[in-house]
Amino acid sequence: MKTLLLQVLVLFSLLCNASESNAFEDKVSEEAPRMNYMLWKQVLDKFVDVNGRVDYAGLKRNPKEFNAFVKKIQNWPLVNGLEQQEIMAFWINVYNVFAIKLVLDNYPLNSIKEVSKPWDTKFFTIGGREMSLGMVEHEILRDFGDARIHFAINCASMSCPPIAKVPYTSRNLDKLLEKQTRKYINNSVNNKITNKEYKLSQLFKWFKKDFVVHAGSVKQFINNYSTVKIGKQSNAGYIRYNWDLNEK
Repeated sequence: MKTLLLQVLVLFSLLCNASESNAFEDKVSEEAPRMNYMLWKQVLDKFVDVNGRVDYAGLKRNPKEFNAFVKKIQNWPLVNGLEQQEIMAFWINVYNVFAIKLVLDNYPLNSIKEVSKPWDTKFFTIGGREMSLGMVEHEILRDFGDARIHFAINCASMSCPPIAKVPYTSRNLDKLLEKQTRKYINNSVNNKITNKEYKLSQLFKWFKKDFVVHAGSVKQFINNYSTVKIGKQSNAGYIRYNWDLNEK
């Protein structure tokens, strides 16, 4: 288990300078309750289908629970002594919530890429810090060293791993990461792996380093989950990434 000092350094050393970090630590409350995801679960139940498609139009018309959860997650202080699993689950949920919020703030649109600098723009705050989706992904989640996070976070696009129908929690984190990773790798829309050749999602090109660190190689990572193993098949390259909105 990480110590409090390591928790703070891992999560925020890349987000703020030394004086800002001290200010953040002053805000951390040992008595704060653990995060309750009930509102987020209600949103997922109502507006996300089993394939991870989101009813953005319906959510835009009925945002009560979503807006309440956005406020809750932005104001929730990280608690001293939290396990790594709970912290990791928190940030996965943060990414997915605010990817949806970014779409809603600009809806209607056909792709999240119609938004100017969607991953670089700081449009929300966590613990009083202005943040972007890119900061959550690259400066926090990837720092955990678990390449499965790439199949947990959803970038509001058709080729992105589907958003799970349940919130991530410390209790379901490992099982849900395994499920989402296996589901994405074995979906022939995302990865075409046959006995003759294989063609992969561009996620495996963009984040190759993460998969190598996690499993030794991209092939080994995939083979840990794929029903058809990659051996001597010819490499057919990468599948074009579909940035169309993941709307149902």
